[in-house]
Amino acid sequence: QTIGKILRLRQSFQNATGAVSSLFTGSEQQKTDLDTAVEKLEAVKERLQKAQALFRDDEQTEFIVVTIPTVMATKESCRLIDSLRAERVPVRRLCVNQVLPDANTEAFLKRRNADQTTAMAVFREDAGLRRLQRVTAPLLDPEVPG
Repeated sequence: QTIGKILRLRQSFQNATGAVSSLFTGSEQQKTDLDTAVEKLEAVKERLQKAQALFRDDEQTEFIVVTIPTVMATKESCRLIDSLRAERVPVRRLCVNQVLPDANTEAFLKRRNADQTTAMAVFREDAGLRRLQRVTAPLLDPEVPG
């Protein structure tokens, strides 16, 4: 829509200034530059329209929302799904990660803690990762509302 408005505005300016443009030196070069810019905008508009059509084509595309079972993440996922549906992007599946099993035993929590310790060691020891400034946020009970 914005690119279409720019193109219409350009046409209005061109019509309004057409009679006097030849009075200024370099007006042909300016017109050529403007035409080149308009061609580029039209090409971008066409690519955006093709991408939009692809995103909306439920035969070729599906957006799968991936979330975790927290109140904040659930609210964000709901907003995302509403936005995607408003744009007619197909959403048929929801993947919920980090769901705790019903048998949430002490042994399970110890295994989870051991896995986390191993993963954190990778962040500390990996040559590419250890150079990064690391910020850690603890898992809080209960969840922090946002």
